[in-house]
Amino acid sequence: MGEQAGGSAAVVATGDGVAVSATLEEAKTALASEQAKNTVLLNEVVALEDEIVNRCMADFAGVVSDDSREYWREQLLTNRKGATVALTELANAKKAAAPAAPPVRAPMHNRATARPVAPAVVGGGGTDADADGKAAKIRNRAHEICGAEHVPFSAAFRRAEMEIGGL
Repeated sequence: MGEQAGGSAAVVATGDGVAVSATLEEAKTALASEQAKNTVLLNEVVALEDEIVNRCMADFAGVVSDDSREYWREQLLTNRKGATVALTELANAKKAAAPAAPPVRAPMHNRATARPVAPAVVGGGGTDADADGKAAKIRNRAHEICGAEHVPFSAAFRRAEMEIGGL
């Protein structure tokens, strides 16, 4: 075959046995283009691997010390599945070994030492002055019983109602 302008001619055989003429320069250009694409893809893969390893290192920050950080980083890059299993087991063992926090207990209140609380005054401006006076007497008597006998206000109020109700 003859030489073409701009480069030397090369014969490239295909799988069908048909010979195709291609220039060496075209092949070099195509190879350089594919190498550039390969470099870009390789850089993206390395960046994604670093991101995944950094996330795993953050997840296991409580287990991995500063001294063993590079070792575990290398392990995660070479065998991520095995390293993740090992770090998970270490984290579980560390949790099991840590002392459990004591449960928070609710305070107990002693009714015998509790002070009675007077019920709030409700209403006002009632038309029946006798009923208001009677209610005030029952309340006052209930406070007296509560203070003298140390009984709950509700029980003292019932007793005061019984006493004053017969007036």
